[in-house]
Amino acid sequence: MMTIIGLAIAALAAYWVYSDARGRGHGSTTALLWSLGTLFMLVVFLPLYLIFGRRLTPARRGEPAIDIEGVPVEELMHCPMCGSKVKEDFKVCPYCSHTLKPKCEKCGQDMNREWRTCPYCDTPVNSK
Repeated sequence: MMTIIGLAIAALAAYWVYSDARGRGHGSTTALLWSLGTLFMLVVFLPLYLIFGRRLTPARRGEPAIDIEGVPVEELMHCPMCGSKVKEDFKVCPYCSHTLKPKCEKCGQDMNREWRTCPYCDTPVNSK
């Protein structure tokens, strides 16, 4: 009688593991292997399934995976005067008020500090 009850409990646990694994996105082969392991070795496979088998990556669950390369990243640079990290598109350092992007004296366009000539109007930059 005890053997029949033990087999019934193992069969119910194996059925639950199979349906839970399929519901979580595992393939039918993987779910079948988890459930067969639970059927024959309930004490070993059920805890293993509960710890490791229920974890899935978002892509396997059917949820969209986060595209890391598609996430915009703030471009930061160091202020040449105080060394603080600032965004590359800042014109003035918010910490020390140093001018990060000087303007061309002739056309007024923003320039990079490394440029020796304005690319917009071909005016040489005065090095002071």
